[in-house]
Amino acid sequence: MTAAYDIATATVAGLMAGNEFAVAAFVHPQLHKLGHSTHAQAAAPLAGVLGKAMPFWYGIALLLIVGAAFEHRPLSSSPGLFLLLAAILWAATIVFTIAMLVPINNRIAKMNPDHPYDCWLQDRSRWDQLHQVRVTLLIMAFVLLLTGLFAGAASTAI
Repeated sequence: MTAAYDIATATVAGLMAGNEFAVAAFVHPQLHKLGHSTHAQAAAPLAGVLGKAMPFWYGIALLLIVGAAFEHRPLSSSPGLFLLLAAILWAATIVFTIAMLVPINNRIAKMNPDHPYDCWLQDRSRWDQLHQVRVTLLIMAFVLLLTGLFAGAASTAI
């Protein structure tokens, strides 16, 4: 059970971190190369659909990470401590996202792409800057998660 749970946790969290990295590194840079009208027509629906799906994905990943920390307790040992730190960093990322990125995303998702509001491109650039911070936090949390899971697997294999 532990190995299957750890694999599921690493998969869900890894896909989340990878998805957010792809948005930052590939999707949004290409959208910024489009004309303003085309960019707005792509940005609004993307912001809407991702704004609906991502909260569940973030939440499920956090629950799995917390479960892994519980599973690999005590939290004072290497595996448990790494997993606890991953959970704390993941939770901090969720709070950061809700406080900083969600309001901007909601404005972009609700805009009329045919007549975007005046400062939407500034909002988009601000969102991209904040998103880079989020991606960094997620990657750090994912590395902590993998470190804890590998340390846990190594300690049970001995």
